[in-house]
Amino acid sequence: MKKLLNRKTTEQKLSAKWRRIVKQELGCLEGYLREVITSEDVVLKNAALGLIEAGGKRLRPALAYLAARLWEARVEDLLPLLAALELIHTGSLVHDDIIDEAKLRRGQPTVNHVYGDSAALYVGDYLIGRAMELIAVCQDERLDLSLNRTILQMCLGELKQERDFFRQEQSYRDYFNRIRRKTALLFAGSCECGAILAKAPAAGVDSLWRWGYNLGLAFQIIDDMLDLTADEKTLGKPTGNDLRQGNLSLAVLYAIRQGDEAAACLAENINALKKGDETVLPQALTLVRQSGGLRFAAQTANRFLQNCEREQKNWPNPAGYIRQALAEVLQEFREQMQKLAGDF
Repeated sequence: MKKLLNRKTTEQKLSAKWRRIVKQELGCLEGYLREVITSEDVVLKNAALGLIEAGGKRLRPALAYLAARLWEARVEDLLPLLAALELIHTGSLVHDDIIDEAKLRRGQPTVNHVYGDSAALYVGDYLIGRAMELIAVCQDERLDLSLNRTILQMCLGELKQERDFFRQEQSYRDYFNRIRRKTALLFAGSCECGAILAKAPAAGVDSLWRWGYNLGLAFQIIDDMLDLTADEKTLGKPTGNDLRQGNLSLAVLYAIRQGDEAAACLAENINALKKGDETVLPQALTLVRQSGGLRFAAQTANRFLQNCEREQKNWPNPAGYIRQALAEVLQEFREQMQKLAGDF
């Protein structure tokens, strides 16, 4: 059995060069995010500011920024979009925590745990509503359409995930449709909108959308793998939390389909978890890790990363250091998958 890995999460493990570029060139985003939280309601304002000040790696705005920098856009022209992307993501996490009845997020008490579910629902709505106000500032109908469609699909993804809780007969296609909506489309929309604001040609916008989409699929697969292997301190939430609540990831679905004694035992454990018996969780996690499911998940994620590499050939050549930074993200993902699953 693989040991629990004590390491940083997917977003924290990205390349030093990537983070250095973002920190140096996008430092003004933090202050801007605080400025746009303007509610007169004390609970809304304090909860929203608390979420922003809790940190996060700003991955989605960073992707939009770097996509735009491929066509030499200026950061001051991008700030409303970048802030909106972070607020959409943060609002969706607040809603996730309500559905999951989560008490911790990034090691800190969740909004629903501190203020209650009703208040948390309005905080999430406020963040997403404020994001759409910021998008309107950009005065580009393509951005409105892209992000409105993305938010609608994110809602459908959440509903689909809840309906699939503990459903062992679900297919791999069900899983991919779910993570497409929950994660990949916001990655894709972030890259697409950055390219749009940079006035990239249509082919460049489409290429960045595809790059972000494939990266988002790989990202979510890796994040699901981390939930099965990383310790609680690293995750900022309990290990195996997805499996505990019935969210069956790709590695788990693979393990169920092996048709052997271990698969039958895992199926029994999942049924027990559905009935509220959490004592079986350690054994269930062990069975998934021993099944080869992590390796299967890594192989699948790597195919999406290969799609990203093909898209990079469509980008402008002069943007050398930006291209290199984005390419290094793919390598970082692969290195992390190797730690999680061994050779794949």
